Amino acid sequence: MGTLLRLLNEWEIQLLVLLSFMLQIFLFFTGSLRQRGAKFLSGIIWIAYLVADMVAVYTLGLLSKQAENTTQLTENHPLAFFWAPFLLLHLGGQDTITAFSLEDNSLWLRHLLNLIIQVVLALYVFWKSTAWRNVQILVPGIFMFVAGIIKYGERTMALMYGNLQNISGYNSNEEENRLTHPELEEDASYSSIISFSLDSAPIVRHLFAGFTLFQIPEGFSATTWTSYARSHHVQQAKLAKLVDVELGIMYCDVYTKAAVLRTRSGIILRCTSQVSAFLALVLFFTVGNKQRYNRVDTAITYMLFMGCFFLEVCAIFMMVIVSPWTWAWLKAKKWVRLTRMSWALFSGNTIGWPEEKMLWSNNMGQYNFLIYVGCEEKPSTPSMSERVMTRIRKMTKAVGAGEDKLFWLSKSLDTKYEEVDADITDSFLKEIEVILQSPFGGGPSRLWQHLSVNNMAREFSRDFSAVIINLHISTIIHLSEVSSVDVEIVALVGVCRKLSNYMMYLLATHPVMLQVTATSAKSVLQGFRKKFMMMMMTGSINKPVVLQNLKELISKEDSRLCLPEPCKETLEEMRDMWVRIIIYAAGRSRPETHATQLARGREFLTFIWLLLAHKNLGSSTSFPIELISPPPNFGPYSDVRSYAFDFRQN
Repeated sequence: MGTLLRLLNEWEIQLLVLLSFMLQIFLFFTGSLRQRGAKFLSGIIWIAYLVADMVAVYTLGLLSKQAENTTQLTENHPLAFFWAPFLLLHLGGQDTITAFSLEDNSLWLRHLLNLIIQVVLALYVFWKSTAWRNVQILVPGIFMFVAGIIKYGERTMALMYGNLQNISGYNSNEEENRLTHPELEEDASYSSIISFSLDSAPIVRHLFAGFTLFQIPEGFSATTWTSYARSHHVQQAKLAKLVDVELGIMYCDVYTKAAVLRTRSGIILRCTSQVSAFLALVLFFTVGNKQRYNRVDTAITYMLFMGCFFLEVCAIFMMVIVSPWTWAWLKAKKWVRLTRMSWALFSGNTIGWPEEKMLWSNNMGQYNFLIYVGCEEKPSTPSMSERVMTRIRKMTKAVGAGEDKLFWLSKSLDTKYEEVDADITDSFLKEIEVILQSPFGGGPSRLWQHLSVNNMAREFSRDFSAVIINLHISTIIHLSEVSSVDVEIVALVGVCRKLSNYMMYLLATHPVMLQVTATSAKSVLQGFRKKFMMMMMTGSINKPVVLQNLKELISKEDSRLCLPEPCKETLEEMRDMWVRIIIYAAGRSRPETHATQLARGREFLTFIWLLLAHKNLGSSTSFPIELISPPPNFGPYSDVRSYAFDFRQN
């Protein structure tokens, strides 16, 4: 045991430097996966993101401690002090992930202070060691310090540009790179969509920063931005792809170094950094006698050099060459061959942005009330994960966990994800057009002939959390009575279930996106659970009993939603009802919540929010969306609001 501890003490610096290097490789290749919602990796990426800085800072501190005294490290491992600038490179982070969350960008001044402190510490380590007396280490070390300081500075600049409140700095940056492209045609090609998205990036940035369309500076042409989406002849699939690309560009600007690497100063700094690192490698390889150094230390040094260049080459390829900004710049310069090559790489399936591939997870969360109360219909052959979750839930109840812990456990274990298919997207595009043509737009009011939604004005005016749960339970009851095997009806049932479960998912896991406090959402959910469980105490847990108790629960809540016999028309109205509720939730949501979700694979609600802004609807525009219209005798229809449920008549 004593021998092992001595070995660890002797090789501690080497192990920590290698660990720091491996963490950087992991972050580089996994950082970009967050955009597509790699939820199974998000926790690991978060840990690696935090640990990477801690390891580098701790290693610098350890080196400074060793440098103050003449130790075995100073005598036998002088190359260890040459690794100080490499640790600055590691602290500079990777191009694919500069910020893990939106708060990291807001704290860019703290990172600037850390930059100054760590650079001073690294210089102190290098100066106090015997390395500065050796030309073979001194001269390459100077060049590596230049590369390390620039790399760390790039990260701070990226965090500054990613700060949503730094609108003035972002605007000046965009003016430097402004490219003018023609307006989109109704049958726009994918390349035209990319060009339009690049031009509209400042507008989207302002919206995420909390600006409304009429607050955006005139130079960015917000009016032109909305004109394409409001055209009656626009292809809806093209519009959906436009929103997808705009959100992809926004993610890159906020959470990666993309905003830095497309500026003139950023390109100059990157070239300077690479030249300095290359000169350091050449000088280290050619000057002096390396036989005097420990072979392991020499191998680690070359590994750090090679790893540095490998990551930089990959970064240049992924962040610069395969970039829409590079393609647009080459196109503006009219370099035809290079433009074609850039487009082939950018639109390729390997690491590019192909037209047929979504730039986000394309999933919507699913959470069900029956799962929360433990009365879901279990499959005949549960999977291993379902068995594990069942046992964990039983163990938690056995130890007497409180309601709060059970609710947290249920959210963590019972949340599932379903694909956002074309039927769902088309439903939203269609209903948005219907809302635009409501009485304010000169069209007729929506008549709900089967669900009798027109009688629910009072219910819709209640607490939004209770509205969601009531309608969710009503949907469960109605869908359970559908027995048709018709393909179209089965598809409608699937859409209704997805939309209903998605709103429950938002209420349970992201209530802030619904303008509902977490405490309020939790208390309402727990209140419904308590009432339902009291009913279930007198009966067995089987489907007929569960459904009967659900009906009694809804009747006690005085729900006025009419649930006639299941049919295609009823299911279509139920689908449209949930679509309009989600549209209302997206229209009133706060922009900063959507910016936060970009780093987690993006929420479907974010897609709807930006789509509404394109249509000049929602709180970010001149036409906010309310849940219900005022009573018919309230006054003339001269207001500029749109309504998810308009109970007025023309």
